[in-house]
Amino acid sequence: MASVLLAGCTSPPPAPLAPTAPPRPSPTTPPPSGLAGGVATGGIGVELLLATSPPTVFDADTGASAPMPGVPGGDRRVSVLRVGHTPVVLTAPPCHDTTCDPADAYVYQRGSAPQPLGKALSAAPGADGASVWLIRPDGPDLCRLEHVALSGKSFGPPTVASCRTVVRVETSHGLLITIGASADTVDVLIDPATGRTVQQAPRILASAGDRLVLGGLTDVTVLDLRTGARKVVSLPVPTPRPAVWPSRDGSVAAFDFGTPSWQGSLTQTRDLWLLNLTDYTWQQAPSMPYTTENLKHSGLDWTEAGDLVVADGVVGAWHPGEPAWRLGKARLSAAQQAAGVATS
Repeated sequence: MASVLLAGCTSPPPAPLAPTAPPRPSPTTPPPSGLAGGVATGGIGVELLLATSPPTVFDADTGASAPMPGVPGGDRRVSVLRVGHTPVVLTAPPCHDTTCDPADAYVYQRGSAPQPLGKALSAAPGADGASVWLIRPDGPDLCRLEHVALSGKSFGPPTVASCRTVVRVETSHGLLITIGASADTVDVLIDPATGRTVQQAPRILASAGDRLVLGGLTDVTVLDLRTGARKVVSLPVPTPRPAVWPSRDGSVAAFDFGTPSWQGSLTQTRDLWLLNLTDYTWQQAPSMPYTTENLKHSGLDWTEAGDLVVADGVVGAWHPGEPAWRLGKARLSAAQQAAGVATS
């Protein structure tokens, strides 16, 4: 299967870069501390499932929190992803040297016991919003790719897959995966039914609806999978690999230009921008950049209503075009500060 997944493809040459504005002068003092905004009188209506151990359900308005029942805690690696409206949790023991045990996967259903999905090395949301793709371990260097419903029911027989495959997200155009070790990887969009390569690149930062966002050193290329058209867009902040979160409808993508060492200091900063994937314009979110102590332990997500949500000491929601962030009344404690996803 690996040889099929790594097959090359022919693509049209990239469009020329548009003229860019002169670079802005570098600031001499750190940005303000913390996410600024106003506490919303009526609340922001955001509940998160946080990747603590065990995972924590957190209400941004009331501060009510509770551990996800039936999931092991302690010293474990925890990650969360959202499948449609439903969070899925992967929890595993710590890695030892270069060896990592597979994770236990659970579906979080509000008001009911978690649904176990068995062991997995990685998991990705299905395009239908009601299923997941899993890399299952079968033995040393022996794995399989399986498509299962959130109820645990399998869709057809699994296929053989490399244990070095990381599944990321399924779209209407295929399943986005990453193959290889951390120092030598390739990102590939495949037809999961046949293993045929639909598109591949050294760095596919995100899949957003009918588009892929390909990473460059100082730019990104937006590839329209319907037409094959490519648009090169210069980055507003020079960084080789920003974190990217597409909105649920795929119309915009949030870019987190986080800096773990601002101007060589110990100061961490966050700078969120939105890229409109239709007209390729940038919009900087309000109160950016700001100084944070949670760069590696915070997360972003989008709500069904199109709000961008950030959990960084406080939970903030912002709808593109609004002048400021709406903040939840509750703050995250140090023990709760972790990446999370919206539960609806």
